[in-house]
Amino acid sequence: MSWMQKLYEIYEVCVQQPHFIDPPQTDDKKEVQGLMPVSHTSQQAHIVVTLDDKGEKIIRAELLPPKTQVVIPATEDSAGRAGKIPPPHPLMDKIRYCAKDYVGPQENFYKLYEKQLKAWCTSQTNSHPKVQAIYNYISKGTLVHDLLEKGILHADSCGDLLTEAPEGSKDTVFKLLTGKKIGNATMRDQGDAFVIWSVESSGDLEPRTWRDKSLQEAWISYDANQMQQKSLCMVSGSSYPITTKHPRNIRRPGDGAKLISSNDEIGFTFRGRFLKPEEACTVGYEVSNKAHNALRWLIGRQGYRNGDQVVVAWATKGIDVPNPGNWQLSDALDFFSEEEEDVEIMEISELVETIHRDAGQAFSRRLAKALNGYKKNLEETDSVAVLALDSASPGRLSVIFYREQIVQDYLAKLQQWQEEMSWILPMKERDDKGSKAKPRTTFLPYAPLPETVARVAYGRRIDDKLRKATVERLLPCIVDGTPIPRDLVESCVRRACNRVGLEKWEWDEVLGVACAIYKGFYARHYDNQKRRTYTMGLDKERRTRDYLYGRLLAVAEYVERSALKESGEKPRPTNAERLMQRFADHPCSTWRDLEKQIAPYMQRLQTRESSYWMYDKAKRVLQEICDSVTDIDDFTSPEKLDGEFLLGYHCQYSDLFKKNLKNQSLPTDQKGE
Repeated sequence: MSWMQKLYEIYEVCVQQPHFIDPPQTDDKKEVQGLMPVSHTSQQAHIVVTLDDKGEKIIRAELLPPKTQVVIPATEDSAGRAGKIPPPHPLMDKIRYCAKDYVGPQENFYKLYEKQLKAWCTSQTNSHPKVQAIYNYISKGTLVHDLLEKGILHADSCGDLLTEAPEGSKDTVFKLLTGKKIGNATMRDQGDAFVIWSVESSGDLEPRTWRDKSLQEAWISYDANQMQQKSLCMVSGSSYPITTKHPRNIRRPGDGAKLISSNDEIGFTFRGRFLKPEEACTVGYEVSNKAHNALRWLIGRQGYRNGDQVVVAWATKGIDVPNPGNWQLSDALDFFSEEEEDVEIMEISELVETIHRDAGQAFSRRLAKALNGYKKNLEETDSVAVLALDSASPGRLSVIFYREQIVQDYLAKLQQWQEEMSWILPMKERDDKGSKAKPRTTFLPYAPLPETVARVAYGRRIDDKLRKATVERLLPCIVDGTPIPRDLVESCVRRACNRVGLEKWEWDEVLGVACAIYKGFYARHYDNQKRRTYTMGLDKERRTRDYLYGRLLAVAEYVERSALKESGEKPRPTNAERLMQRFADHPCSTWRDLEKQIAPYMQRLQTRESSYWMYDKAKRVLQEICDSVTDIDDFTSPEKLDGEFLLGYHCQYSDLFKKNLKNQSLPTDQKGE
């Protein structure tokens, strides 16, 4: 229950700060719900009805914009209501609950609603004038009639509510309701329209009941007084009214999955260990509400979503901390766009030149600076919690990952992940809203997202279950610093070698991620003696067989591609591209074939004055690679290449296209040939 205690603590801290409570909360220009009070829930509303201060008549009724979310009072039962007779909310609810004159399915729900609202109104200590006005109005039993007169609801000539919008009507309540498909028609019950109340009175600056703080406090106090059973709360360690009915709607409105549930008393629910749920664990009603409200708020405000899977990270003080699920991608452009540093968003040739010049030091400086930005508002003793959730079934939510760390350790692990897993990867620039131009793809050094690794390892058609499982496996690698699973490395390398089956944009991503995964795997290898350190730039001192063969393949592709471009031929896959898979399996024999195939292209580059510098550069690099071979028997062995050859290939190919290597002056003996 430590995760629940941490959520309870952050609620207690953040509820004292008004900017965390009053909606809208803004994160990446997206509105999310504020931190909800206890005994309340979030609900999508459709109609707002404004009454006078006595509840004698409707002043006006209006349709709300689509997907309008409001915070409403809720009981322990109604917060997670389900079944054939769902319990009513205490104040705001669907028309089938609020309208005495509603005729349709489940029309007897009004009695449940009226009884509960009357009990609140007659409370001597916790009643409220607005609640009394609403009760006076619904007791008259004219809600449906009044809404028909206002044109909010629609009925036929017999007075029965329609199930389809009238012909020619626009912006009706039917557009806000979820329909049920019957044959070719979609039927919508207007009794499902959710009504919220507004009460206008002189001197009252806040007529909206869902925003009235005094009304919220009156309901919280009344609801607490209704709970009599007290016991030890295992989260707070104090005696509280306990609950066995915990909130839902955790990941989003309408989410029916619960984290804690004990309502199934048939079969093997308790696995023979307990007779009653209270024997397993007791949690206070208030503590449960606060913890679930905090989790709901954190997910909406700073959570990472992968389908039904959610990852959220938070500090106890409510200060933003990086989310291990998506921080590296969402913030990469931010910390690479600082003006005072020397690394900018640039073309890959310029970026590679910079990385070669400083061996990735600018990247490390920027990464440290970005993480230090989080540290300045946190103390060394502050802790960070990381929680990942996923659906075990449609009604059950499970905790698949949870860690608590000191903030220094947490940020150090994120920095380690970025530095060990970083590689030059493609990224689409953020474009202004409304711009019709396609975002330009740039290249930046950063660690790939777990979701991206899953897509590269198993293909872009990966199913949700496998993608979520891969993200779950990578979370300990990010947060705990554990080694990368070897099967993921092999899958990424295998897909990178099968270049023919990939489009250009996909190939850039697959190659970059495969290099990043391979580099990170050996940076934190299980065996200390086998650990290796690779740089993002070309390492001319590395003379291993796999690395050198990767460099040779890059030269072969560079020569043929340059010759085709110089002669103006239509771009086509080069021999190096087509034979990449075979090259990885049989490098020595395949290189002999490639060497023969690039000979005509070398001759073509040599005989043109405009392209001689390309020939000279390729020739010098080939000679340099041959001079680096130390063991000819090992170099000519028939063994397969491992993923290291991709690093050599990528670094050498990028290095060949650096702009500053073009030799403008030609040797006098070669001019005019």
